[in-house]
Amino acid sequence: MYNRLFHNFLSRYFHNKSRLPELDFTKPISDRLRKTSLKEQKIYTNNNDNKSLLKISLRGQCLFGLYPIELALKRKKRQFYQLYLNNTLNDNRQIIQNIQHLAEQLSIPIKYTNTNILDRLSFDRPHQGVCLDCSPLPIQDIQQIEIEINLNKIFLDLCLVKIHDPMNLGGIIRTAHFFGIDKIILTRGTCQPSPVASKASSGALELMSIYTCNDLKTYLNLLHKQKNIAIICATHQGNISLQTLRLDDIKKKFFFFKFTTYCSTYWK
Repeated sequence: MYNRLFHNFLSRYFHNKSRLPELDFTKPISDRLRKTSLKEQKIYTNNNDNKSLLKISLRGQCLFGLYPIELALKRKKRQFYQLYLNNTLNDNRQIIQNIQHLAEQLSIPIKYTNTNILDRLSFDRPHQGVCLDCSPLPIQDIQQIEIEINLNKIFLDLCLVKIHDPMNLGGIIRTAHFFGIDKIILTRGTCQPSPVASKASSGALELMSIYTCNDLKTYLNLLHKQKNIAIICATHQGNISLQTLRLDDIKKKFFFFKFTTYCSTYWK
């Protein structure tokens, strides 16, 4: 009898789960998933208006969180469609005033709504009372730009390989910004710089120069042919410990150089 009850429970559980849209937070929502979301996720109940149905359709991505939205509005890399603010938000906070002022300067429509709507827009992520409907972050292929060599400055590029978790990606980008990395290069197999990654980076994603690289081997061979570039790889197994690595030793070999860091757990 218990086996039959357990079997019936699993059948009902997976039957209900199959009705939900397949949402992937590692990349922007596709048109196919957005259509499904409109049916399953984008019809909300407004408790303040006799539970009438309120339809909200995002034109782009839903960026959420105070610092990601403030920095995105300051950098103006994205296209902005609408700003959603919690109607119970404390307007006396400086960062809230900054966001409102920036939105007014950029002529972004502002809609005041309740927590339930914001929870739905951000898919129950920590939105802090603010959501922004905006375009994805523009990204350029690193192989389409000219390799920059400045004899008076050391450049630091960070290449990420097979970082699947957007939370990990955001944490890495936040640390990279702190250490003065100039470019973030995302290779094939690494998750996209999504709103989840932006929130995990505390908004640092909006400040960084993000590039993609679809052919890492060709790009590394191109860098290897340059005289003023050093390539350093981080792996699980290596002959040199990261704690003993000194930039001065590299400078002796490359008097002027561009310093490219390549992080990979699958280096071959």
